[in-house]
Amino acid sequence: MTFEHKKKTNVHKGHRTRLKERFKKQGLDGFEEHVVLELLLFFGIPYKDTNEIAHGLIDRFGGISGVFNADIESLKSVKNMTENAAILLHLIPELSKLYSSGQPENNKDTVTFGNIKEYLLRKYIGATEEIVYLLLFDKKDVLIDCVKVNEGSKKISSVSIGKLVRTANIRNVNRVAISHNHPDNSAISTNDIITTRQIMFHLRGVEIDLLESYVITRNNVIGILDMIDGNK
Repeated sequence: MTFEHKKKTNVHKGHRTRLKERFKKQGLDGFEEHVVLELLLFFGIPYKDTNEIAHGLIDRFGGISGVFNADIESLKSVKNMTENAAILLHLIPELSKLYSSGQPENNKDTVTFGNIKEYLLRKYIGATEEIVYLLLFDKKDVLIDCVKVNEGSKKISSVSIGKLVRTANIRNVNRVAISHNHPDNSAISTNDIITTRQIMFHLRGVEIDLLESYVITRNNVIGILDMIDGNK
């Protein structure tokens, strides 16, 4: 029994070494999604065939982004996944967010209304609940601050419009945008449009312009005002 276990382990070790060497030489270029996961899982699952587990994760969550965005308990539900491996995968979006925020070119004083979409995609990496941000801009459309005004609700309509207006007034700005995400990757809803109209109306009452209302899906940032005729 000991000999058989050692033999099986050595087979996996050889495959793992080859895959690691491939990564060292070329990075992830040319790697399929399941192979990326297979390589990553080497460090969370020492003695099992991670190729089979990687395929199971892709099948369960629909792609590598879905895997990284899944919660730990859901990841553990996949056959042969361990808690250590699930935590490792769940760390990836959090590490990506931390890395992005530390890059000099990503500092908020370089973010403008013109490149805000890239900033927002990074901001929502790993978010599993709906989060609403109020984005404050100066007169040159440079981002001054990004303020979280709501988290955890299923609908943007639950955000306090009064809180949005008060926050903008306290900061003495007259140009803002708002953003919220759809963790389920759903499309813009009628409720999103109605709530955006209401927010825009109340902001105009205190002479604050709503530059845009963004919906962030898995890999996209969509402007709601672009969909409302006569407001752009």
